[in-house]
Amino acid sequence: MADQGKPTDQTPNHPSRYKCDIVVALDVGTSYSGYAYSDKKEIKREDINLNEWSGNFTHDKKAKCPTVVMLNEDKSFNSFGYKAEDFYAKMVKDKTHLKYYRFRDFKMKLYHEKNVTETFEIQDERKCISLPAIDIFKHAIKALKGHFEEAAKDRGVVFKPEEVLYVLTVPAIWSESAKEFMKKAAIKAGIAECQILLALEPEAAALYCKTLPDRMQTYSFEPGTKYMVLDMGGGTIDIVVHKIMEDGTLAEVYKASGGDWGGTIVDKEFKAFVYNLFKNDQCINQLWEVAPRDALDFEREFEAKKRQIGDDDDDDIRLKLPERLKMFANIEFGDKKIESITLAHIYVQNEEFRDFFKTARDKIIGAIENIFAEVGTIDFIVLVGGFSCSHFLRNEIKRHPGFSSIKFISPKDPDKVVLQGAVLFGYYPRAVTARICRYTYGIGVCEVFDSKIHPLGKRANIDGDEKCIDVFDVLVYKDELVKYDEVRTKNLQSTHRNKDQKFVKKKVELYQTKNMVKGQLAFVTDEGFQSIGKIVWTPPDSGWPDRVDYTVKIYFGQTSIRIETYETANKEHIKSTFELD
Repeated sequence: MADQGKPTDQTPNHPSRYKCDIVVALDVGTSYSGYAYSDKKEIKREDINLNEWSGNFTHDKKAKCPTVVMLNEDKSFNSFGYKAEDFYAKMVKDKTHLKYYRFRDFKMKLYHEKNVTETFEIQDERKCISLPAIDIFKHAIKALKGHFEEAAKDRGVVFKPEEVLYVLTVPAIWSESAKEFMKKAAIKAGIAECQILLALEPEAAALYCKTLPDRMQTYSFEPGTKYMVLDMGGGTIDIVVHKIMEDGTLAEVYKASGGDWGGTIVDKEFKAFVYNLFKNDQCINQLWEVAPRDALDFEREFEAKKRQIGDDDDDDIRLKLPERLKMFANIEFGDKKIESITLAHIYVQNEEFRDFFKTARDKIIGAIENIFAEVGTIDFIVLVGGFSCSHFLRNEIKRHPGFSSIKFISPKDPDKVVLQGAVLFGYYPRAVTARICRYTYGIGVCEVFDSKIHPLGKRANIDGDEKCIDVFDVLVYKDELVKYDEVRTKNLQSTHRNKDQKFVKKKVELYQTKNMVKGQLAFVTDEGFQSIGKIVWTPPDSGWPDRVDYTVKIYFGQTSIRIETYETANKEHIKSTFELD
């Protein structure tokens, strides 16, 4: 627990710490993953290179690859993406696939986990083993990084490893602990911390649309323009509202919001339809066990239909019936009472197929309405992300009565916009100059005990002084607009008189809460307060002096919380890190 110091605000004007010759954006997505890159010469020409995949399962070499990690029997890395799908199919054919471990759909675990830690574990697809999630993300990031290095080498791109900036895309609605988790995973994947930058996905999309307007049908991004970015991905829906400032930069008007209403909701609805049709809620999993190529083709065909269906189509939706899926059906084929199945196809009534979108559509429209109620009118809405490739979903949103006066933008290849925008963000990390805090953040401190305001249960004797422990000291409030370079400064002190304290790391926990009343006394142990990690200071080689007065600078206006620490008297830097619990 730190002794309380007086907080101050200041806005330093230091140069960008991101200097590089090549920027690589990495996107570990819920369903699909990919990368894009550009060097300094290419970015001046507005050229951004997209990943190019090869293999038996590849249908579009510049599309993203499946987010699939395959591990060997000894839990070492085997393959990722299309290679993982191909390997798994071969092992099924050889009847040796049960020796391997396959991980899919693991990104959403970070969204649903309230307290993401480095020891947080996830299960493989068959629920045979549990492993630290950070290792699975590490494998995915390392595989994307390795594929980029090979692709760049094949193109004759020459660069030094330390000259590369890696931009990891993350949902804007992720918690700070989830963002920090991705950084830690990237470090484990072999990327130096100073070469890692996080980009918030809807912000990256906005930067792409604003910077490269000639590649899309767009309205003017002039100063004073207020617009919304609706990033509809496979797992999450991410929404931000920006205003174009006089200098052309972007500032948040409303805090990032959204939820887990992405395209996988439609997938789940379709699977429920198939389970009911076949009277077997394991039939698709069973197909994956015996014929993964058929299962993958079945999923892909549904994905294509999901994107293609329009609101003016009346015909039933037809999908090819995998022959081996019939093995797991608890029905009689040829039964005239079952009109949805023939020997070769599955038919879904058009209206029923549209109903698969109902939950996601209603949640998205409700979220937009809530934002409009807060921010008033906007000039237009930008629709991006893989889920926005669905013609039906886009039209359902556009024709909602409450949005009749709103203009909508749908850039070409909306599923690639975030990746390309993330490359631009690597070169222009200050493109968003101010962001709105989603939580109230603060630290736990000790105050001089005052019986008039402090409860007896919080009284403690520390170094001979009567202190009140666990006091929540606010650094920034929820809904507060914080500029990119704006820093919240805290002056703290610690004592290390005993020899056993000279080489001990100093730690202070950072907390977040949503329901903090300004000026009200609160404690970090109160309901609704959550630790998101620890600020950790490493002692110098000679150990701590008897007393240390230090100044902590925390930046809340960037894509993730950044921390710097100095000795108050001599301004000498103290090594500090932010660690997950």
